[in-house]
Formats: sequence, C-alpha cells, structure tokens
Amino acid sequence: MTDSLFSTHHYSYPTLDDTIRQKMAHLQQSIAKLESNLITPESMDKRLSNTVDDEKVADQKIADKYSAPHDGVLASSEVDYAGELNPSQLLAATTIEGKVLVIAGAGSGKTKTLTYRTSYLIESGASPNSILLLTFTRKAANEIKGRVKSLLAESLADNRALSGLDLNAITSGTFHSFCNMLLRRYSGLLGINPKFTILDTGDSEDALDMICKDQGIVRKNMKQAFPRKKTLQKLISTSRNRHILLRDLIENDYPDIAIHIPVIEQLAMEYHRYKRANHLYDFDDIISQVVYHLKNNLQFRKLIQDTYRHVMVDEYQDTNIPQKQLIDYICEPDNVSLMVVGDDNQSIYAFRGANYENILLFGDSYPEAKLIKLEQNYRSTPAILDYVNALSEQITLGYQKKLYSSLAVDGSKPVLSRRSNDKEEAKYIADKIISLKPEHDYNDFAVLNRTSFQSNEIQLQFMQRNIPFIVVGGIKFIEKRHIKDILALVKILYNPNDSIAWHRILTLFSGVGEVTATKITNAITSSNNSFEPLLDPKLTKNKEHTNELYHVLTKAEQQETVADILQTLIDFYLPMLKMLEDNWRDRSEDFRVLINLAREHSSLDNFLENLALDPPNDSVAVMGDPDKKEADAVTISTIHSAKGLEWPVVFVNSLVDGLTPHHRSLHEFEELEEERKLFYVACSRAKTHLYLTAPDYYSSFAGYFDKVSRFIAEVPEDTVLVDSHTSKARAEKPESNEPEWW
Repeated sequence: MTDSLFSTHHYSYPTLDDTIRQKMAHLQQSIAKLESNLITPESMDKRLSNTVDDEKVADQKIADKYSAPHDGVLASSEVDYAGELNPSQLLAATTIEGKVLVIAGAGSGKTKTLTYRTSYLIESGASPNSILLLTFTRKAANEIKGRVKSLLAESLADNRALSGLDLNAITSGTFHSFCNMLLRRYSGLLGINPKFTILDTGDSEDALDMICKDQGIVRKNMKQAFPRKKTLQKLISTSRNRHILLRDLIENDYPDIAIHIPVIEQLAMEYHRYKRANHLYDFDDIISQVVYHLKNNLQFRKLIQDTYRHVMVDEYQDTNIPQKQLIDYICEPDNVSLMVVGDDNQSIYAFRGANYENILLFGDSYPEAKLIKLEQNYRSTPAILDYVNALSEQITLGYQKKLYSSLAVDGSKPVLSRRSNDKEEAKYIADKIISLKPEHDYNDFAVLNRTSFQSNEIQLQFMQRNIPFIVVGGIKFIEKRHIKDILALVKILYNPNDSIAWHRILTLFSGVGEVTATKITNAITSSNNSFEPLLDPKLTKNKEHTNELYHVLTKAEQQETVADILQTLIDFYLPMLKMLEDNWRDRSEDFRVLINLAREHSSLDNFLENLALDPPNDSVAVMGDPDKKEADAVTISTIHSAKGLEWPVVFVNSLVDGLTPHHRSLHEFEELEEERKLFYVACSRAKTHLYLTAPDYYSSFAGYFDKVSRFIAEVPEDTVLVDSHTSKARAEKPESNEPEWW
C-alpha cells in the first residue's frame, strides 16, 4: 500500500462513543444489504444471453422483476438510447419498475440519465401526468423537462401511440413548489384556505420578533440574554427538519441559552398558532403540512398515490426527514415505481437540515430495492480522478464506488503548494492564473474556499493585478430591503391578514411605531380585512401617509395585470425610498426586474409563489466591468455554493487543519465526516488542473493553526505533486515535548 503524503499521527481524531458505534454498525449493515442487490450491465447481459448459472436463478428472477428492459421500445424508438448512454446509464434509464437507488458519482451524467429515463417511461406507455420529478432547483427540473421534449419531438409527431401527449403534464419542480401546488389545488379536501402567504426566512424571523414584543418575552427574561430572532428561527426550523425536540437541540447545541428552554418551547407553539390564524406558511410548513395530511387524510393519500405512479428524486443525499417522509407516503404502494439518484459522498448540507442517513438507509426503507452505480466520469482527467478516488476511500461510511474516465491521456496530477502566509498564498494563485491565462479564459478558473472570509486576500491580490473576478454570495435579490418593502405591499393586497407585511409597511411612516402598527393591523383583521381602518384618525396621528396608503391599495386592486399592480405600488414607494437610502437610484433599477417578472404571471398568488420558492439568482458581486455581468471573470466561491458546477482549473485554498476542516468539527465524528465530503466536492469540480494551497499558519481568535489539512495528509503520496516550495519537512511540523499552549 502506498504511503500517505504526510504522517497523520500529529492529528487528533474524534473518540467514538457507543451511540455513534451503534449507528455506524446499523448504517454499514443497511449499506451491505443494498450492495447485495446491485445490478450491473454485465449481470443483465448474462440474463439476456441465457447464460445465468443455476446457482444464480434467484438473482435472475429478481432482475427480471425489477429491470427487464422493454426491448421493443429500444428497437422501435427514434431516440438512440443505447448510442447516447453508457451501459450503466442505459440500465438506470430502462429500470422502470420497483424501487431503485442510483449512486451517481461526480460528473457521471445523472441529469442525462434522468432525462432519458423520463423519455423511456413515456415511450413505454406511462402517461405524462403520472410522472413526478422532484429536484432541488427549478432550473434542474426545467432542464430535464426541456430535454425530454426535444428528445421526443419527432416521436410525438410520427408515432400514433404518442401523438397528442402533453409533455407539460409531467409534474416537475422543487419539493417546495410541488407541495405548494398540492396545498392550493386540494385545499378543499384538506380544509385549508388556499389564499395563504408564504413567509421567507426573513419574514419568519420578523414574525417571531413581533410575537416576542407583543408578549413582552424579552422584557420578562432579562436575567440572561434572550436569543435573537435569527437564532430563534434557526432553532425552530432545525427542530422540525431534523425531528429533534427543541429541549434536546438546545441542551446539546446551544447550552448557553438552556435557561430559556420553556419560553422558547412556548414561543414555537405561539408562532405555529399565529401562522395558522393568519393564513401564513413558512418554508418548513409547506412540506410538513403536506406530510401531515398524507399521514392523516387517507382520501388525500390515495389520490396522490393513484396520480403519481412514476416518481424520480434528484440529489437524494440532500433530503431532510420531512422530504423523505413525503416520498415514502407517495411511494408506499408496490405499484408506484421510485428511482432516487444521489451521491452519498456529496452530502454536505447538514446545516440546512439534510439527513445523510436517508441515502444510506434506503435499503431499510425499501427492502426489495435495487442498486445501480454510475461511475464513468465525463468531467475530470484520470489523474484528478485518482486523487478524488483516494479522498473517497477515506470517507468512513458509504457505498463502494470508483470513478473512472475513458480519456486516453492521464493529465496533470493535483499540485500542493504551501506559502509562508495567506498573502503569499494569494500571490501564488494570481501568478498561476496569469501563467495559464494564454490557454484559458478567465471564466475557466475558480477559487473555492471553506468559508467566504478565506478569499479576502485573494480578492485584494486580484484587484492589484487587474484580474477580473466574481464573488458568489452576498445579499440575495429577494432579501434586499427595497424589494422586501414592495413585496410586503403586494402581500397585503393578496392576504390582508399578513400582519408581518402590515408592520413592515406601516413602520416606514414617521410617527408610526410598533404599538400603532399593531393597533392598525388588529383593526384591519377584525374588520373583515377591509382597508377602511387606515382612514380612522383615532388610530394614528400620521393621517397623511395612512390615507395615501389606503388610496394606493384601492387603486392597485383595480389594476388588471400583475405588472400594473406592481407599477402602482412602486410609484407610491419610490418617494419613501429616496428618503431612506442615498443610493435610491441604483436600488430602483431592481424594480425593472420585478416588473419583468410580474409580466410572466397572470395572478398575484402565482407571482408571490414563484418569487418565494424560486427567487431570481442575484447574489453575485462582479469585480471588473460592472456593466458586464456575463464578463470573462474568475469565480470565487464557497465550496457549498460550487456544488454541481465545474471548471477546467480549480484552486482550493486555506487548506490548514482548523480551517479545512473547520476547527469546530474536529471533535465530532459526523461533523468531521461532512467536512471530508466537502473537500471531496471541492476537488471533484476540477476538469484538467487542480491546485491545493495552504499558508504555513493561520492565527485568529479561534486559535493558531499550522498543520496542513489532514485531508491532504491522509491520501497516498503518488496521487499528488508537491511543488518545489513545499517540502515534507515544511508541511509536517516536527514533534515536540513542549506543551501545546506555549
């Protein structure tokens, strides 16, 4: 066995307690069980050629049940399935019965596989409206549906059996958009008001803050600082998505606020009641409420199960517990086929509530399920894949996989470089980009880091060297103050019960504070949602603004199009924006985006839904020519934001133990494992060149870190090149008997 790059005995690893050991044993058992149900192109070839040995008859019967291809479809279709897909992709695309987990390694073409499987389902006789495709972005869902339309365009025109099929009837989208549709479409059956408003994360925080103020919760709990609204929202959301009682969550992860547990538990219940009373749903409600009704309303459950007979789920490793429950309820009948696609090596969103166990325990949920693996990589060179595979071998739990490429040339090995400090590290990255630039465009380069602050020196260096770049992150379009203000006005029109929106708008007026805003809001909700209380002089001294608000809302209600409604509200708001922000002119440009979006929708509810569930992606800061958002520029991004993307040349910086992996993860097994997967994701973004960089040390309030990342130290030394400035002696500090705190 090849030696690791550096000795690993300098690193401390988490101690595994009995609970973790038992969980690992259970996960390994479930993985092994599903691995035994692996089907491969080779096993199917044996079946088709009738060369299956006697002792494998049982396996043949299972394969017949779950994966017998519809040979007639492949022979008669105008779609060249066998020519366009590799054997494993073809097997996944034509396995359309039973429950199936497809482990799709990085760059293995899972989107293409889902596209061809959808096409194959339709050509095999599945009705488009019986197909459900769940993804984590609307873009991915639209891309797959669009490709299916292109694939089947000729077949729909020439094939009598397919003519007249409406491919738009395929239900595709995110979990949230699908559940939102169900709640509104079947509101009568579920006994809910279909005109509910969706709260984004900021709205949820504001609602909790308003409840705290109304009930004087902070004032009554002054012995110790009460959590801020952002922390409260995160606590409640995490508790729901991970199915952990608030008390247990706080005691384990937030012990400093344990004194407030009874109050926070009561607040969570008040928040729930407040939402139901005012027809408000936060992001977590949208899925959890559908799960609740699937569990308790048998008529609704059977209706959904009868409707969707073919279910596909993308990025299954990113699902949380409510999302898994949703899938399980719909796919409970044996005659509902289910294919989930994912990569357990890329489960990196625990901080959002994702549960990595979902994909590892798939065999427990569906004991008869089959396993298919996509391991041929179409992204990276063999040399980079050797390194990525070496990283994969260090991940403790997961399905066996080894990525490979059909490229004849191995390419360059990943390069490790250490520099004296983060400034010199940034210079190295800039130098390397400049030296490679004659062979590449700037947008062929990406710099990926564990946390955004790790790119500060790099940004400075790029500016000094005139290297154009974009930074992924920052304030999202829908989170901008002026956009939230306009949307609050729209929400008031759509759902006058939305107290949060009322408070946001009313407190913009001088002389109107929280108390007055609450009085006006209560008066409106108790007057059958009429705007008339805005004209009541007893409720506020600022009659001028509230009168004007009444007239503008009345005028907006009379407009015929969503765009006209928006324009009416913007005209009212713009004078206020001029008083609130000195850069009001720049901010007002965003209103054009809103108007253009409004033109795409025929109703306010549609407009608000799409904006809440799939907002415009405007969280990219451009450095270079600000007028060219599509300019040739280097991408600087966190690893989390880079998932699913790829570049020819990738730099992963700040690879010091304590930064990558993060120092807070070093003592917890599951957190350290996720950090390891995060590094795996970063390295697997590279197509042809991968550079791993680290300063000799990093010092901050969190500590002094001077060891190269353990993730680099652990891999075989023959998978990476160490540049001339980085020697083993420099990267590996000599042992010392001096106390660490010296």
